[in-house]
Amino acid sequence: MARMSTGAEHSGTPSTRAESLAHAGDFRGAVTEFRALVKQRTAAAGADDPETLDARLNLARVLGTAAQFGKAIGVCEPLLRDQVRVLGAEHADTLETRQLLANLRYRAGDAQGAAEELERLVAALSHVLLPTHDRIVKLRRDIAFLRRP
Repeated sequence: MARMSTGAEHSGTPSTRAESLAHAGDFRGAVTEFRALVKQRTAAAGADDPETLDARLNLARVLGTAAQFGKAIGVCEPLLRDQVRVLGAEHADTLETRQLLANLRYRAGDAQGAAEELERLVAALSHVLLPTHDRIVKLRRDIAFLRRP
């Protein structure tokens, strides 16, 4: 599974419990915990708080890991809009969400949507990386693969 929240948290916090459940393979429990965490952080700090955005990203990851691609996409799409607005298109978390969304679209059977999302990722990365950077080259290969006849 991808990175979980990196905040300094004590064991027994909702985030730690959710992460522990996810790592143990209890995705249903992890989803429940992450949903509760998103509500808690939204109420405490607001929807645009970076920790709230991070909790939403972790929720999308767990849903994807649990093969609930439609639900994960449903979390990712509005999250990505909020991240672009709050953090900017080139922020590391925004780029990570865009990559996750492309992966989820592909796994849900939407190769065209995945390719389009990867193209947007390449455009954002092109502002911070050279066109010959390994990540951009790999993404362009992935796009070509997705667009093959």
